Amino acid sequence: MPLVKTEITVEHNVVTPMRDGTLLRADVYLPDKVIPIGAMGATSGSGGFPTLVCRTPYDKSRERDAERYRGLASNGYAVVVQDKRGRWESDGLYRPMYGSQFDDAEDGYDTIEWAAVQPWSNGKIGTFGYSYPSWTQWMLAPLMPPHLVTMFAGGMGPKTTDWEMGGVFRPGRALQWLLGLIAPDTQKWLDDAQGPTTIEDYDAITRVANREKWLWFLPWSELPLEAVGGLRESFHDWLRNHHKDRFGFIGNFSKIDLPVHHRTGWYDRLVATTDMYNHMVDEAPTEHARANQRLFVGPYTHANEMNRVTGDMDFGPDAEIDWVELATPWFDYWLKGQQNGVMDGAPVNIFVMGANRWRLEETWPPARAVDTDFFLHSSGGANTPSGDGELSLEGSNPEGPDSYVYDPRDPVMSLYLANGQDGPFDQRMNAHRRDILVYQTAPLEQAIEVTGNPVLRLHAASDALDTDFTVKLIDVHPDGTAINLCYGFQRARFRNGLDEPTELMTPGEVYEFDLKLLPTSNLFKVGHRIRIDISSSDYPNHDRNHNTGADDWQDAELRPARQTVFHDATRPSRITLPVIEE
Repeated sequence: MPLVKTEITVEHNVVTPMRDGTLLRADVYLPDKVIPIGAMGATSGSGGFPTLVCRTPYDKSRERDAERYRGLASNGYAVVVQDKRGRWESDGLYRPMYGSQFDDAEDGYDTIEWAAVQPWSNGKIGTFGYSYPSWTQWMLAPLMPPHLVTMFAGGMGPKTTDWEMGGVFRPGRALQWLLGLIAPDTQKWLDDAQGPTTIEDYDAITRVANREKWLWFLPWSELPLEAVGGLRESFHDWLRNHHKDRFGFIGNFSKIDLPVHHRTGWYDRLVATTDMYNHMVDEAPTEHARANQRLFVGPYTHANEMNRVTGDMDFGPDAEIDWVELATPWFDYWLKGQQNGVMDGAPVNIFVMGANRWRLEETWPPARAVDTDFFLHSSGGANTPSGDGELSLEGSNPEGPDSYVYDPRDPVMSLYLANGQDGPFDQRMNAHRRDILVYQTAPLEQAIEVTGNPVLRLHAASDALDTDFTVKLIDVHPDGTAINLCYGFQRARFRNGLDEPTELMTPGEVYEFDLKLLPTSNLFKVGHRIRIDISSSDYPNHDRNHNTGADDWQDAELRPARQTVFHDATRPSRITLPVIEE
């Protein structure tokens, strides 16, 4: 029986006390009345409603998010949306997610247990939220509040370094996030505000006056208070420790005995949500938890919205999904006991781009994927798409290397969404750049599906002490449209791993780099080409390497570097693609 939607009421700034006496505040959305359904059997006068909790740093009362909260409440849920500690209307000291000290586990626990005993709650609690509100869920989950039944999470990886890929600052999105969403509220920490104090003011000033000036400010350590508000000290700590995991999620999955719905997108910078799913499947403490994980991956960017059109691509009507309509059946099953089929079938649901269809899988990545090597070839002129770079199944031959000059004063500019998030864009806008090496197949005579994590094994040298290498996997359409699918990034000093001591390069020495690309699922159709672009910059998606060997966050010097890529019999550079064979 479907639930008849109802009008709702909203109580603003409801006080939620924490164990240390700090008062946090939440908006509470309540249905006026509910027609009993399924096993719920509860109305506003007979035991309260199942309750959903979201803890956010982004101003709980933002109208852009309220539609989702109202949608959940109209489906028969009490919805609690709380400003996390030190944010907006909540008291206390804000500790950012990139820091080393947090209150979020205890605050989350206390909020869950507070909500469970309110007269409008029936004591069955679920949590929800994407990105930072997903992080707050994973922070509290290991404490296992007694009334917490399930989570609906996404847009979050298990390590801080999944967020800041390769241990490197990502100013394009990071500055928009830090300066636009976080710093306006921390300007109040200063005796006199030095910059905008609301998100709306920041947007207006950025649009008309500042534009993107902070992207070109050097060094990052000297960003003025106008930009960072009261966050300067924590911002410097973040810059110093970009290569370290601060989240602490690894090792905690064995404590989380909960069913979890994991949602992400192929163009989500935090598509490492797939790793959260696998950690829970492998490490959760009970069979109940391990068997009741679900993964949902669509052609989406890092956002709550799931739209058919992202960037330059329309993925068709099957990609258009309403968030409330996706979340409600999950909560109906776990909190109301409805046998609605949401747990039927294989646990992994992925959208195969190119084919533009959904497909269920038993595992992520699909166990049947076959790792297939595509080797780089050229006659030394792979620069630009009109060069002689080739990609083929044929092994490397005795052939000369390719080279280019990477100048951090003139980086390859990122093609991404206006808010700094990833998306699919036609790469022909960068086709003129000679600091991009292009390797592509001939037009395909039969379709090839790539689903999983590609890996580039690159043999390369530089005349710098430190530098970067980037790779993009691209689907080239018959008309020349070149759509990016996923990418990888490697800072040379971290080539031995982020947990190992940094090691600068010896100029001229050839090194083997493994660049793990973000996961994808794409059908390269007949007549299309498989292509990879190799360069040393993707700015401002990743910070520029200054090529000096110094700490880039406190170094203002910029030096060009000559890069050489080898693809001969003894140094066979290649990309390994996970191919799904029919």
